[in-house]
Amino acid sequence: MTAPERQSSVIHTSRTGRPDPRTPNGNAPYASRMPRWRDRALALGLRAMVPLWRLVGLRTGAASLRHYLVGRGAPFVIDPAQPLRAKPFRRAALTHFEEWWALAAIRWHDSEGAESVFETTTHWHGVLIRRVDDTDWWLAMRGLQYRITGRIEVLPGTTTALPGSPVLPDVRLVYRVEVYKDWGFDKDKDEYGMSFTPLAHLHEVGLAREFPVTGHSGELVWTSNGPTG
Repeated sequence: MTAPERQSSVIHTSRTGRPDPRTPNGNAPYASRMPRWRDRALALGLRAMVPLWRLVGLRTGAASLRHYLVGRGAPFVIDPAQPLRAKPFRRAALTHFEEWWALAAIRWHDSEGAESVFETTTHWHGVLIRRVDDTDWWLAMRGLQYRITGRIEVLPGTTTALPGSPVLPDVRLVYRVEVYKDWGFDKDKDEYGMSFTPLAHLHEVGLAREFPVTGHSGELVWTSNGPTG
């Protein structure tokens, strides 16, 4: 593959995204306040929930809650392939892939085949996992920031490149997914009528500690006919 036949260009996405995935909250610093009896009681109750969640199969939720209560603040590393199976993630990823496919086809046609290999990036976007999508990941994360980067190639011999042609050639996208989350509780938020304020207080009084969630996938493949690996 030599230039100009395999010249590499960059295509982004119509949704701009953000350069930084961090989403800090307004909670007080860790252990900056004195714990009250109700804080200690809540921490004990949550510790008792961890093995119960694990017993009923909510393993990721149990592991993340335990990580919060252990209080070290170390990164919690996950495999992005697991939340990617949730419908909101799949829909978001497919939207990006199909947009890259269309943009690559336009530039390939307009260049009469001179541009056929493209670097791709989404920058950072957020996605919300609901309880109906996956109860375990809803309890564990609720939402994640993600970034997809890769390389998309127009496959040779699928059609003829003609300037302005609307025909979509076959493509192959090799990509990686990164995820990130600032794991903690916002005092002004609630879920199903349950306030997050008492849970946020555990960080402020030193009985739990907020932490970052990170994850990097290996190489994955998507073609114009769908995922291949």
